[in-house]
Amino acid sequence: MVITGKTKIKNALEKYPELKEILISYSSKFKKLNNKMIFNTIAKWASFNDVAKIGNISICDLLHTLNRAIGEEENLTKNFPDCIKENKIETKQERPNWYKDVKQFIHFDVRNIDGYFFPEIISKLNKLEKGQALTVINDFEPVPLMRMFEEKGNKFFGEIVNGTEYHLTILYEQSKSTINPKIDWKEQLEFFPELNVIGMLKDPFELIVKKAQTIESGQGFVLIQAFQPTPLINLLKQMGFETYTRQEDKLKFKIYFYKPISQNTAIKKGEKVPVVIQSATPITYPIIMKMLQSKELMSKIEIQELKVWEETEKHMAWIVNGKADISFSAAAAASKLYLVGSDIKMMSVDIWDNFSILTRGYTANNFGDLKDHKIHMPLFKEAPPAAVTNYLMKKTGYDPVDFDFYYGKPFGRPKIIMNDFISGKADTVLLREPESSFTLFHTGKDAHNSISYSDIWKTINNNNLKLPNAGLIFKGEFLNRHPKIAELFIKVMKEAIDWVNNNKKESARMSFDIMGQPPEAIEYFLNRAHFEHVPTAEIKDQLFEYIKVVDKRAAKDIKKISGLFL
Repeated sequence: MVITGKTKIKNALEKYPELKEILISYSSKFKKLNNKMIFNTIAKWASFNDVAKIGNISICDLLHTLNRAIGEEENLTKNFPDCIKENKIETKQERPNWYKDVKQFIHFDVRNIDGYFFPEIISKLNKLEKGQALTVINDFEPVPLMRMFEEKGNKFFGEIVNGTEYHLTILYEQSKSTINPKIDWKEQLEFFPELNVIGMLKDPFELIVKKAQTIESGQGFVLIQAFQPTPLINLLKQMGFETYTRQEDKLKFKIYFYKPISQNTAIKKGEKVPVVIQSATPITYPIIMKMLQSKELMSKIEIQELKVWEETEKHMAWIVNGKADISFSAAAAASKLYLVGSDIKMMSVDIWDNFSILTRGYTANNFGDLKDHKIHMPLFKEAPPAAVTNYLMKKTGYDPVDFDFYYGKPFGRPKIIMNDFISGKADTVLLREPESSFTLFHTGKDAHNSISYSDIWKTINNNNLKLPNAGLIFKGEFLNRHPKIAELFIKVMKEAIDWVNNNKKESARMSFDIMGQPPEAIEYFLNRAHFEHVPTAEIKDQLFEYIKVVDKRAAKDIKKISGLFL
């Protein structure tokens, strides 16, 4: 292969990668090409004639140097003068009509920028509004940029101003800003819209999933994170995305997600049902992660919001305000909200036997062994955990007044209780899953799972009844408008629960960084958790007994509560 002035740098280097170092070392003016991002951009769009112009060097000298290195110098000489001909971009001396119609020019002077400014150009173009254009100011003709915009089909105009400045003005049309499905998507990484979650204070999981759901076939986005989120990458692969990861430094990863066009599965925009999903606890993460991999479900719904709360009051507020279409909620919370007029229906119980008393440095065989210790409790005195504790104590012959309960300010947060136990600030705590398992895992042999509420519950009822904790709730309006979607959601959820129960190691690998724990901790939690899908219609009596315990008001009007369960 003879390298000529028209040869694209990318094509030459694909065949002769050793030429990269020769090109960089050829002239001090090519020092910037040591930057990988700058080099990749120029190599993709520029010819050797272009870089010779940029560096103000002889194209003949450059071509002889490169062809000599690959043994093609003699053939280069035979091709003279065709070898130095240019593949010119069509330019106009007069400003085009669209230029005259621009209402505002946004100027971006790159002459004193040493770094890689190409992404900023794309960012500025993406922010343009109708009637605006971007003018990039440089001290030479930016041919690589012009070739890129020419290939993308953008309207642009270049001109020399004041004898020294080169102005490249681009009329950015939104339809031209997207990825071209006819070109290899990995050759268009510069055009992927960014989602930067580095330093984000809130959990970015739902934001990422929501972003993924808005991506149309033939398009993509780039996630910027401080680490490589392997489970999330695997999740989006299952959702139909192709991925590519580029590590820029120790704490900066760019993960590119691209959704290829599939004629068999393409769904027109607007055909999916918009859905807001929430969970009152992180215990549902493994189930949700598996459900998101269902192509059948994801082809029918568009997730508007996906929130997993640590603050139960925020979860309840979404139900009260009618924001959540589907919720994973505690049975006690559902009954309370139903009695105050929330339009909700509880379809199933899926999380059972959720609470345990953990002790550190000693073992408690019964409630009596806790009397000399401060019991750190979740939420507040009137909340279901306290109500169940009081009930179980009384049923086993103890008076709750004799115990020292401690609630945080303003609430006992499970994560704070967990951290206090692990650090040694607390030696007796009541915790739900998954915090209960994580606490035992990180504390080690000094920690004991002393009292299981489910064991006491079964003994009291004398019939091996499980403790019904939480399940699936639909907003009534959503259930009435989209019964088929609700039916599909329940089907996929049941399948997800069965899969998680039978594939705990794989489920742990799929969920660990989303839950902020090592895979071993997630697997330990999954071995202790009790997931089982049971329709509420089959266990109404069990639910009534449980709600009588945790909600005094509901106990007085249990007939009304029956309308909550379908």
